Amino acid sequence: MTNTLALAARLRAMPDESIVHVLHERAIRRAGISDFFDLADALLDREAVQRALSGLDRTRLAVLVVLGRASTPMDAREVAAALAGSPATPGITPIAAQEALDAVSGLILAHPDSGAFSAYEAVTAQLAAWPSIHLPSPDVLLAEPAPAALAAVPDTERRFTDRLAAERAFDAVTAVSELIAELFREGARELQKGGLALPASKRIAGALAVDVSIVPTVFSVASRAGLVALEDALWLPTDAASAWQHTPTADRWRALAASWQDALPDDLRGILSSRSRAAWGDSLREYVAWLYPAGRAFAEERVDAYTRDAEWLGITAQQAPSSAGSALVESGPDAAAAVVRELFPAEVDKVYLQHDLTIVAPGPLDPAIDGRLRGMADVESRALASTFRMSAATIDRAITGGETAESIHAFLAEISLTGVPQPLDYLVRDAAERYGRVRVRAIDGDGRMRSAVVSADLTLLTTIEVDQSLSALGLVRAAEDRLESRFARDVVFWAISDARYPVAAEDADGSVEALRRQRVAHPRVAERADQEAELVARLREADATADESTGEQWLTRQLDLAIRARQLVVVEVAMPDGRVVDYLLEPTGVGGGRLRGRDRAADIERTLPLSSVRGLRPAD
Repeated sequence: MTNTLALAARLRAMPDESIVHVLHERAIRRAGISDFFDLADALLDREAVQRALSGLDRTRLAVLVVLGRASTPMDAREVAAALAGSPATPGITPIAAQEALDAVSGLILAHPDSGAFSAYEAVTAQLAAWPSIHLPSPDVLLAEPAPAALAAVPDTERRFTDRLAAERAFDAVTAVSELIAELFREGARELQKGGLALPASKRIAGALAVDVSIVPTVFSVASRAGLVALEDALWLPTDAASAWQHTPTADRWRALAASWQDALPDDLRGILSSRSRAAWGDSLREYVAWLYPAGRAFAEERVDAYTRDAEWLGITAQQAPSSAGSALVESGPDAAAAVVRELFPAEVDKVYLQHDLTIVAPGPLDPAIDGRLRGMADVESRALASTFRMSAATIDRAITGGETAESIHAFLAEISLTGVPQPLDYLVRDAAERYGRVRVRAIDGDGRMRSAVVSADLTLLTTIEVDQSLSALGLVRAAEDRLESRFARDVVFWAISDARYPVAAEDADGSVEALRRQRVAHPRVAERADQEAELVARLREADATADESTGEQWLTRQLDLAIRARQLVVVEVAMPDGRVVDYLLEPTGVGGGRLRGRDRAADIERTLPLSSVRGLRPAD
């Protein structure tokens, strides 16, 4: 076993980036750390050790138990041999033992020594104290076998599972698509305490045709896939969202499933891979509870979060992996997408145009057609067969986005199975003729950009002036055919457009300009000072200053620790004739530039000048 003295020397010799990595992984107290001895004390503090142990799986805990019981450092082969017969780690290989040793050493729970390892005394003591805090004893950690995995899902059940999973996968892609479309129309405000406000959640749920309780899951999946993001506390689509929307349904699902898999922690990825064809549910929770005896609640919470999203994405159905889910965890997203593609309904590129101005898609629309159709029609219902409705307002929206009466008519004729009904033809031409009867242009007033609303239709202009839904614009009559507002052109334009008036925007030359409302998120990564790196830099600077003045400070701190722990140390002393002699001492005091201690080999008291001490190391 090894203690603070050895750890302080190890930390002092470690590269700065390695120490920073340790501090990122370990939660320790920061107060009062002024040198590497203080840092070693903080890392071996009982609470800090317990927090680190709580995140370890049973194999790594078992390795620490074996190291703590050994009288000398052990290498991977010795550890594997000691654990091979334990029910908790049957047949563990030297390779697996080496991986566990490297992991616990990297977390500063075990001390490396020329390819072998020993546990720090504080770690061994904390494991021994586990029964007092209602955790398994070291003996139980080794003796308790893993719960048996359930049998693989039968083929008869898998066929049912695949059908249900495919439905959920298709619905998931549809929901994320609708979320992106809704956020393009209007962003969703994030509360300061986290989560959406209830009105925003209800609006999103209505647009997605899902229960309000599902909205956080949709945001979680879309955010993980990089399709939506927060910008200034507002949820908006990202640049990647438009490209994603225009890819085939199976490829869109692939992106969602791949992001779910990429986000899996390494340990959870291995657990799910080993249960790729067996039910996940309660048996998975039972296994995780066994695997992380000190971190059960946190581990189960992680499992619940990822399995919840897996169920919604169709990776599982009723807690059993689908064929696509098994392919995902075994072979990756491409293999999973190939399975899903065979289960998804075929996409269609033709629709039925009806006399009541509705458009019915007999199946999932080709993404390119769906995207363009949304620009000139509102979605009324969304499922395998979707319904859209066209109106004067949607035609105005399409023309604002750059369409013309001719391009709209040509597109509808191309995709229609029933031709273009006369009422729809009249609607398109009438809306195109009315478009632009009201114009909004930017004006410069008193050095501030304002806007003007102009129209030759004075009755229509008066209607806009008295419209209570537009009162926030503060429109005032500046001339018979002109209203003015203190707000910018685009703000005024979209407000009037939302009120369903035939409005157009003008550029600086007075020409009609197509506007697009879509706003995307460009989230900025918050720059945060790396406190761990700053701490290591301070320690290194203090250590360098001490080395330049005298090495006695480092030596004195080592001896103080040895005295407090009553630890035997080997003291290297330079003799007058040039020889260096090792003394096995139990230090009893330091003062006046001298070291006093009991020489265990000669059984006498010695007093040595600190100036002659060349080094100090723990006794084996």
